[in-house]
Amino acid sequence: MSEQQSPALQAYAEASQACRDIGARVGVRNCDDDADWTAAERRANDLFVKAEAAGHSVDEILKAGRKQ
Repeated sequence: MSEQQSPALQAYAEASQACRDIGARVGVRNCDDDADWTAAERRANDLFVKAEAAGHSVDEILKAGRKQ
């Protein structure tokens, strides 16, 4: 990434990418049945809340999550 991100945004972006990677591996239709994806989704959701609590807007967080 060319622009510097806050640690909260970076953590969320990495967690979002982990969800996408697992989804690509197991197939989108199978994600809800995959324990790794479920754990990754919980982590991403938790980090989303933390990034929001750190003062980032929803748009800013979602944009960071799409950059990976």
